[in-house]
Amino acid sequence: MTPNESLAAFTAFAASHGVALTASLPREGLGQMLSFFQSAAAPRCKGPDSDMLLYQWGAYDWGKGLYFELNITRQFIENDLQDDDAISQLSLTYKFEPTPERVALGDGNRWCHSHGELASLEEFVKSSPCFIALASTPPVAIELTHSYV
Repeated sequence: MTPNESLAAFTAFAASHGVALTASLPREGLGQMLSFFQSAAAPRCKGPDSDMLLYQWGAYDWGKGLYFELNITRQFIENDLQDDDAISQLSLTYKFEPTPERVALGDGNRWCHSHGELASLEEFVKSSPCFIALASTPPVAIELTHSYV
């Protein structure tokens, strides 16, 4: 799989496990991204920090209103490209109303730099207060994108 193919590949991967990502709960979508990272190699992204996962959360306004977001992103750095042209991200974001309880969860992130760190990231995600609070909560919106930085 190339980074350009990652959106279609991830969507098909999740569908093969019975998950429609654009209609999923955070527990399902984040679980699928963790499994996809483990099983779908990106051969053009070899070496340290060339294929990573980022789990992040917080209340943000990106110009479309304030939402509390729960996100998991797979970042690719392609070996045969240079500078920013080499970096792309497959991102799955769950957006929620920014209630006081959700905003109180704060913001933060955690990187997984390699497949060897995946079990640690999965444990962190599943035990994080944000995931525990929102894992089974239907979001008001879901964004699934792949883009170059």
